[in-house]
Amino acid sequence: MFENENGKIVEQERSRALLWVGAAGALAIAVLLLVLIKAKPENAPVVEDVLRAGAQEFEAYKGKVELEILDKVVHPNMLGLAQYEVRARVHNRGDRTLSAIELTGLMIGLDDKTIKQITSIPIPRGRQEPLPPGDSIPVSVKIEAPAKITEDMIKDLAIELRGLKFQ
Repeated sequence: MFENENGKIVEQERSRALLWVGAAGALAIAVLLLVLIKAKPENAPVVEDVLRAGAQEFEAYKGKVELEILDKVVHPNMLGLAQYEVRARVHNRGDRTLSAIELTGLMIGLDDKTIKQITSIPIPRGRQEPLPPGDSIPVSVKIEAPAKITEDMIKDLAIELRGLKFQ
């Protein structure tokens, strides 16, 4: 009779211990994922020899690259966060072929300050072929909203030309 009760007590203690170990393991995995997400570098450019603001060639040509905003879309997810997408069209109105284009997607707050920015490289990442003069391509820049930012805290989404590389 006492042996049966002792067996149940031992089994209950073993179940509780397994439950605690499982909970501690799940918590450790969650913390590890958060650390990895936070430690991820912020969209560092991967195209070499790209001309950026301040470079004479970039400044002379940037007015010939037109960004036409087509649509701004919000994609909510199951975690209650949102991903914002700016769809646009890049027109090469100049006389040189572009072998790389870097764009910056901006999330702008009500105070006109940048909440978040992200770099997108539609050429050569999204499209391998260069963009010849007079041609255009559709582009899309997706910006993940920070955890405590809601849609009503965002004034606008924008895309700016960040870098160019000529063929």
